[in-house]
Amino acid sequence: MKIVIPTNCPECNSVLIKINDQLFCQNKICPAQINGKIVHFAKTLGIKGLGEKTVEKLNLESISDLYQLTLEELIEVVGEKTATKLINEIERSKTSTFATVLSAMSIPLIGNTAAIKIATVVNGFDEITPKLCLKAGLGEKATQNLLDWLSNNLEIIEFLPFTFEKTNKTEKEIIGVVCITGKLKSYKNKAEATKELETLGYKVVDTLTKSVNILVDEENKGSSKRITAEERGIQIITDLKQFINN
Repeated sequence: MKIVIPTNCPECNSVLIKINDQLFCQNKICPAQINGKIVHFAKTLGIKGLGEKTVEKLNLESISDLYQLTLEELIEVVGEKTATKLINEIERSKTSTFATVLSAMSIPLIGNTAAIKIATVVNGFDEITPKLCLKAGLGEKATQNLLDWLSNNLEIIEFLPFTFEKTNKTEKEIIGVVCITGKLKSYKNKAEATKELETLGYKVVDTLTKSVNILVDEENKGSSKRITAEERGIQIITDLKQFINN
């Protein structure tokens, strides 16, 4: 049977572009692309109940539309019980860290690690500059992708409800906030690990606060902190010694 290679997107009928033997739809308003980005955003921020089927039913046009939804609108789509839970999840997500939100935006090469780097030098989208991207250790291509996304998504950013905590990055010289859970395998104890992390410029805390962007969990026994970190999209380190060496 002969395989017919498609030439158009099955969702929006835009002409597909071939990149590295893969076909891509580059239509920014393609419903499938928009829904995929919203699903990724919801998953990264840990918004439970906002899967593919629900997103398709809501017929949203951008991520910012998610925060314009009312309880009444949701009830019409998913029913009262589910709508109430979902509206609470959406409200809770407003407390997400800047690094988490940035990594949720589906920007090429700007995943969790890159977002955490950026968050060590800026407090929000409006502070991002080429110079600070360089200071954060971001690569040239990743920096360009981020700057291009910012210039093309000003309207989305404007209507996002996040009020990120403002801190003086230079004065405090904190490059990340770390929480350690469970027993360590790469260090004798937490005190030893904490001392080394603080020497490098990290702040170590005992609880998984909103400011934490790295969770160290070398045991991986499914602790509540691990589960919460996964829901929030926080970077999880399973070998602290290797992380520090790198």
